[in-house]
Amino acid sequence: MNEKMEFVTISVEEYQQLQNDSYMLSCLEACGVDNWGGYSEAMQMFNEEEEDEE
Repeated sequence: MNEKMEFVTISVEEYQQLQNDSYMLSCLEACGVDNWGGYSEAMQMFNEEEEDEE
């Protein structure tokens, strides 16, 4: 499979924020956020927004 890699350029600050957000999400998931009553609604909202971007 010869798939062309694509790259983006972002600021160091934005990269650090993305890393921080990713770590925070990992911590929330590890502590059971998926058992929260609004989790499925939030995931549906995320998936709909992701579909709109495609």
